[in-house]
Amino acid sequence: MFAMLVEINIKEGKEQEFLEVFKRNHLGTRQEPGNLRFDVLRDPDVRTRFYAYEVYMNEAALEEHRKTVHYHRCVTELEPLMTANRSKKSLNGSFRKPLMGNNVKVQSFYQMFFNTKRLRIF
Repeated sequence: MFAMLVEINIKEGKEQEFLEVFKRNHLGTRQEPGNLRFDVLRDPDVRTRFYAYEVYMNEAALEEHRKTVHYHRCVTELEPLMTANRSKKSLNGSFRKPLMGNNVKVQSFYQMFFNTKRLRIF
């Protein structure tokens, strides 16, 4: 399992446009055979800060994702909306079953991961 946390900071007033652009990427990514999870989160304290939590079967699946049309379109369309480059953090899975299981409350995982109850999942 290979996971990434991507931080994306958007220009003030461009939040809805970001969500429209990123939704296409989200929907396309969820159709990829190597994608296990793709969550989009918004920081309630910084309304222009978003996170993408992505989980793939392995690094090869992530590389395949980076070759897709929806990924390239998203990167191109995000460029004028962002205040800075995206920051990416690679993560290793520790609790594979709960992370991929259907009976786990996603919010609880994020509360544990970020030690906060404040991130919202879209």
